[in-house]
Amino acid sequence: MVADPPHGRVLALDVGRARIGLAVTAPRGDQALPHGVLERRGTRADLARLVALADALQVARWVVGLPPPADPGALDSRGLVARFVEALRAAQPLPVDVVDEAESTVQAHDELRALGMRAARRKTVVDAHAAKIILDRWLALHGTDATP
Repeated sequence: MVADPPHGRVLALDVGRARIGLAVTAPRGDQALPHGVLERRGTRADLARLVALADALQVARWVVGLPPPADPGALDSRGLVARFVEALRAAQPLPVDVVDEAESTVQAHDELRALGMRAARRKTVVDAHAAKIILDRWLALHGTDATP
């Protein structure tokens, strides 16, 4: 693993209708860490807050979890996220990768439940943990050598 990524960290997003879960690589770039949740305020406001956060964290790349295609008649979360990714790419110059987020929220609930976390507490952190799972998937595919 790289001791100190020379070009910055990776910030992962689990974009939902009400919240955006955040995870970031550790300073060494070899571990995904939950970083909190942003309550949605609209795409422009969300992007402004995210870009400011990325600057503060010295982020070099974004990773966004992309849901699988929706069942016919279901709300299209994939379309929502795809539009958000387009807006993120237009709002700033850093590369944006997408990763399959299938079952990341279910997996996050399961892992947090296994740690003994009560349902009320899980609800406040599950989106950040789902973003961590998304970032873990990206790291498994790319490792720390993929930062620009």
